[in-house]
Amino acid sequence: MNREPYHIIKAPIITEESQIQIAKANQYTFRVDPRANKIEIKEAIEAMFPGVHVVKVNTMNYEGKTKRIFGTRKFGKKANWKKAIVTLRPGEKIEFV
Repeated sequence: MNREPYHIIKAPIITEESQIQIAKANQYTFRVDPRANKIEIKEAIEAMFPGVHVVKVNTMNYEGKTKRIFGTRKFGKKANWKKAIVTLRPGEKIEFV
């Protein structure tokens, strides 16, 4: 699956826990396309951020929650999504604007 890096990496996940991972273990968290595998995620990160080398990629699949639609008796479902935790070499970092 040859796709553009911006189609694979959706957005960084910036939470308190992810900031702790950046400081302690040099790990960055991203929301990625659910069909992407670890090799594609690694290549996309290295293409999007020049000078960065990925050591390891961990992925997690999340099932979308069922939510009640406001004002009705109907239920809807949020989309399934995938999270990737990317470990970089020591001393390297990604700058988020």
